Amino acid sequence: MTALSMNNKNPHIVPASALGYSISFLLLVGLLTSGVLFLSSANKRIEVNYELEEHLIFNNLFSLNYGASQSESGTKQIIHPSGDTSIIVVKEWGMLRSIVATTFHKNRKLEKSALSAFLVDHHYPALYLPDHRQQLKLCGETLLQGDVHVAERGLGRGNLAKKRFTRKKLSEGKVMKSDRHLPALKKSIREINESDYLKDAVKIHTINTDSNFSFTNKTSLFSQSAGLTISNRLEGNIILHSATAIIVSGAARLENVILMAPSVRFEEGFEGTVQVIARHEIICEDNVRLNYPSSLILHELNGLSNKEQSAIRIGKNAHVLGGVLLISKKSNFRKPLLLQVLEGTIAGLVYNQGETELQGKIIGSLYTNKFTLNAGGGIYGDHLLDATISSEQLPEDFIRPNWLMDVKNTKPILLSCF
Repeated sequence: MTALSMNNKNPHIVPASALGYSISFLLLVGLLTSGVLFLSSANKRIEVNYELEEHLIFNNLFSLNYGASQSESGTKQIIHPSGDTSIIVVKEWGMLRSIVATTFHKNRKLEKSALSAFLVDHHYPALYLPDHRQQLKLCGETLLQGDVHVAERGLGRGNLAKKRFTRKKLSEGKVMKSDRHLPALKKSIREINESDYLKDAVKIHTINTDSNFSFTNKTSLFSQSAGLTISNRLEGNIILHSATAIIVSGAARLENVILMAPSVRFEEGFEGTVQVIARHEIICEDNVRLNYPSSLILHELNGLSNKEQSAIRIGKNAHVLGGVLLISKKSNFRKPLLLQVLEGTIAGLVYNQGETELQGKIIGSLYTNKFTLNAGGGIYGDHLLDATISSEQLPEDFIRPNWLMDVKNTKPILLSCF
């Protein structure tokens, strides 16, 4: 071979280094393509999981609202357009209702609970006092704001404990004649039965530690025949029951629990959210605060057998936000039910088949059979002294308990979700 032929380069021969670069480039392209495909596949899986989770959340929320719209307690099942299935359990919880919705999609499950109430189609007056043919006397700084239903003799200026009525107007609202009796209550309210709350509850043996009881589980019940003192933190789906009395210390913290006993006392400084059903007495000492939505229900079984007057007493600077109800199956006209509010405040709906002694504030609506007043060394009927009753000061979004018979539900509201 000549030198000339040795120096001639074959154009079809590729150098080894170029082949190495090409292979590296192809590997890089392959890796990038695989990465794109992997990311696309992973993103698709994430998108599918996200859509599945989104459907579960949406269907579960729909189920909670569906349960809140039901007029009766019980268990319902619904199948969603997406194919998910929900089981909905609705039950009464004091003045509220609890709803538990469990939504299923194949092997997935989402479970949530809520407390709900209803908006109503009703114009509540500030005061409803049946017509007993007596004029209602206003003394001192008494303020009536909103519509007032009283006896045909209406309102008048009074003077007790050297306090004359000082305002220019007797009422800042319409004054109308009332009927001889209070508006009727719903049957379910008139016939409140403790056993309805207790029958499906699961008994527990101690409440010595701070605990949270989920509404997605069965209701827990702590019950004893002796008096019960509560001083720790308890939240949620639990009923505290005593055959004699319950005392709640100022250091305790209760949220959304139910208390049942003949007598219930909240010691000074307590703050929480509770539903109370008592037979004889409920006492809120000074500076107690029962937050919205709380309710105090005094359901006297037999007033004729009570040695002492059954009563709800609200102390100085104490606040109850929600509802207060006093009813009796067999009332004793010598010892009628008593609601005593002395320099305290109740916001919401108050319904009392007995007498009301008011020297504090009721922001919302008061339905009472009579007024009584202990002042100046005597006891007076149909008098108000330094009292405030105002429906105008209650916020528009404040939901009153739906206790009156002729009041119709309009829209369910979820107050809280867990």
